[in-house]
Amino acid sequence: MTATATLKTPRFGDVTICLLLIAFLAASPHAGSAQILSPDRLKNGSLVRRAFRPVASRTSQATVEVQINGKRAALGTVVAADGYILTKASELDGAAVVRMPDGRKLAARIVGVHKGYDLAMLKVAARTPTVVDWNTAGDPQVGSWLVTTGINSLPVAVGVVSVRRRTIPRQPGVLGIQIADGNPGPRITRIFANSGAQRAGLKVGDIVTHVAGQIVKSSSALSSRVRTFGPGEKLHLTVKRGGSVLAVTARLGYPNTTFNTRRAIQNRMGGRLSNRRADFPTAIQHDTVLRPEDCGGPLVDLRGKVIGINIARAGRTESYAIPADVILSLLSDLKSGKLAPESAHAEPPAPPLSEIRRN
Repeated sequence: MTATATLKTPRFGDVTICLLLIAFLAASPHAGSAQILSPDRLKNGSLVRRAFRPVASRTSQATVEVQINGKRAALGTVVAADGYILTKASELDGAAVVRMPDGRKLAARIVGVHKGYDLAMLKVAARTPTVVDWNTAGDPQVGSWLVTTGINSLPVAVGVVSVRRRTIPRQPGVLGIQIADGNPGPRITRIFANSGAQRAGLKVGDIVTHVAGQIVKSSSALSSRVRTFGPGEKLHLTVKRGGSVLAVTARLGYPNTTFNTRRAIQNRMGGRLSNRRADFPTAIQHDTVLRPEDCGGPLVDLRGKVIGINIARAGRTESYAIPADVILSLLSDLKSGKLAPESAHAEPPAPPLSEIRRN
């Protein structure tokens, strides 16, 4: 029975043999001697990822790189041969260009956005003949191997399912300031390091008069208003500094992980986290170590079938993927225009820090 099962699943057998071989080669030839593995032999090392190359080879042809201002912002998943590509919406802060596996760079426009799942549908004016092959048989079991594909045959990363699909709850956004009541609004008494407030250029002594266009006259009103926005969102503020009134745009952080606490430092080990990494109706959690710019692309099982789209790196070894059946249920609306971005009705963005009036 064991031999028959192995013959029926050659890819799993090939991967298993390769991993065993790597483990064998990594072992010390001398009994009792301890050795430190070189980086290429770790789980995300090139030797281990190379063992999963046959699994990723086809899906890599349906994976693209999404660039903003010439830099990679996310991966994208080709979902239709007439140029439809799915990616992570919150990373699209500017005009998008798609780099195809064959090296072509194509301008892309956003035709649909699903805010709840942080998904955006891009459209390019070209045929994309290789599309992903979805797994419609159900979620993988906890402990199952998963592979994140990139635009070449070597996988971006590998990992295993950590937690069955679940809701990733919403968290309130954190600006990173301490405030006291002042006149004509709350006065900033402290700016926390590594916060959105610090990066936006806010200063101790600034008086916040408006949050997202709404007047705030007290510290409690400011706190309540900020908490209605989520981590990763950009918040427009009006600030009085001396005789000037300034427009400030700050990106909100996450409670308990924004500042240099022990938990925050541990959670950031291994690299940056996604700006939007919470508030998903349902997601599969896996332990793949991703970068924020690795999100938006396919996550496949050992048969090369796409079980979901990576949507966030949320912790040191905590990443989320939107399940395949959820993605499939949204494709029509994302392509049809029903979920077209509301750019024409959106509040015009304020510059990061600019003077708009001098008294």
